[in-house]
Amino acid sequence: MRGKRPGNQGTNGSSVEPDIRAEQCDVAPDAEFGPDVIIRSRRLVVGPGVKVGVPGADGFRFPAGVRVDCDELVLGAGTSLGRSVLVAGGRLRFGPGSRIGNGGTFRVKDELVLGPACQFGPGNLVEGRRIRIGRELWTGPDVRIGGGSSFEVQSSLVAGYWLHLGMRVFVNTARPVTIGNEVGIGTGSCVFTHGAYQSALAGYPVSFAPVSIGDNCWLPGAVVNPGVSIGAGTVVGVGSVVNRSLPQGCLAAGVPCRVLKENVFAKTLSADEQQSFFRTFLADAAPMLAEFTGSPAKSAFDGLTLELGTSLVRFESDAARVVVEEGSRGATFFLLGERRAAGPAGRLSEKLRDLLRRHGIRFKTEVKDGAYREWEAA
Repeated sequence: MRGKRPGNQGTNGSSVEPDIRAEQCDVAPDAEFGPDVIIRSRRLVVGPGVKVGVPGADGFRFPAGVRVDCDELVLGAGTSLGRSVLVAGGRLRFGPGSRIGNGGTFRVKDELVLGPACQFGPGNLVEGRRIRIGRELWTGPDVRIGGGSSFEVQSSLVAGYWLHLGMRVFVNTARPVTIGNEVGIGTGSCVFTHGAYQSALAGYPVSFAPVSIGDNCWLPGAVVNPGVSIGAGTVVGVGSVVNRSLPQGCLAAGVPCRVLKENVFAKTLSADEQQSFFRTFLADAAPMLAEFTGSPAKSAFDGLTLELGTSLVRFESDAARVVVEEGSRGATFFLLGERRAAGPAGRLSEKLRDLLRRHGIRFKTEVKDGAYREWEAA
């Protein structure tokens, strides 16, 4: 089937008609296409609210155009592909609300499956055979997944939800890479599953081996060598070279990396320690929330309540929750133990949720119809 979508408008007001050729084609009526979009796919599904190649605020930095050449492409509702994006390969599925930054390249030979709300920064390059990543991935600019031997049959990446890849992170997938839930891999980090250049027959080191990183690990700037397994809850210091496996819950650092402290993470804070954290947090958040709301911030009740005009933010230690009362809205509750939010979602509650996220406090919650709801199945 050859399809063209008339009626969309380009930046100069002229009609924009994507060139679509697909045997099976299901494109939502409100999907938007920018100029010079060419799609070739055996099966194409474009959900409602999708934007492909539509110029954004920084669109002038990248030439117009999107090229798609794959066996199957599914773009979930609300997904956006920026300008100068290339998508090629086998079966590629982008979860609802995903965003692909300008200049992105996706070459995945067999299958790519992304959960909801995955965000790729500008200039990302994703290559390989089989890639599965859970919901709410976030990457900085110039991230690369793939690298040498990433199109061989052994190549794969499986990662859980809330994966963070900082700018210029490189994850090599010559051999399988397995990453758990809520893992942060910071700026300039490299994960290698192969290391080879000089001849193995001349006695030089050659290594091909998988890598695994457990749940809730943090590598703010490290190099991980082939064959390494990092246990859940481990923190690796900046500049470390991890050439051996690490146990769970440890603090490790160095070149080569070694365990500095065992069984230190995760730690359960006492009620007094939680109160101390939230006093510091609210004091730090006060100027940001004051600017955001346009209301002066006033600390009250032992530093655990922040008043912002007719709104307030309050930490209740006895219930292990943060309460947001925003104007005439009903109360919103961030339930710390259950890691979920309940009640109406407003500008203030979303700003606070983002500030909590920056401290690693995340909630398995999404906004639907103006209220917080537990995650739906991906």
